[in-house]
Amino acid sequence: MDEGKKSSALDLAIRLLAGRAHGRAELEAKLKKRGFDPESIAKAIEKLDQLGLTDDRAFAQSCMTGMARRRPEGKLKTRARLKQKGLPDEIIDEAITVYDQSALCRSAAEKKLRTLSGPPELKKKKLITFLKNRGFDWETIRETLKLVTNDEDEMDLMD
Repeated sequence: MDEGKKSSALDLAIRLLAGRAHGRAELEAKLKKRGFDPESIAKAIEKLDQLGLTDDRAFAQSCMTGMARRRPEGKLKTRARLKQKGLPDEIIDEAITVYDQSALCRSAAEKKLRTLSGPPELKKKKLITFLKNRGFDWETIRETLKLVTNDEDEMDLMD
């Protein structure tokens, strides 16, 4: 491959990284989509590695922080989103264990409660559905309901 093509792949990768963090797989996919050959992509990624500009662990943490702030989700949904970004399972597992799912669930519940209207029983049902769709497990949802509704009868709603 000619030197200009390799530089272009590296230049594009650096421009992409200047905008936001990217994982290795995500960078490779974007370079491939732009028409760069596998050899140019590999050399560009290798150079980025040498420069210390690619770090899948830091990228996973950055994604988790952003997702937790914008749209808190449970472990299952978070795992799926990180997998879509091409991160390896080992790094996904590390990233997910760092975050407190209870706090994320509570944050999502409190935010959603502000938008819900109707009688308390209907609001609880809507909240349960919302949290379930966000990928939170039943135990986390149950504990969150106790905290945000100050009520012990939420188990009746789950049946």
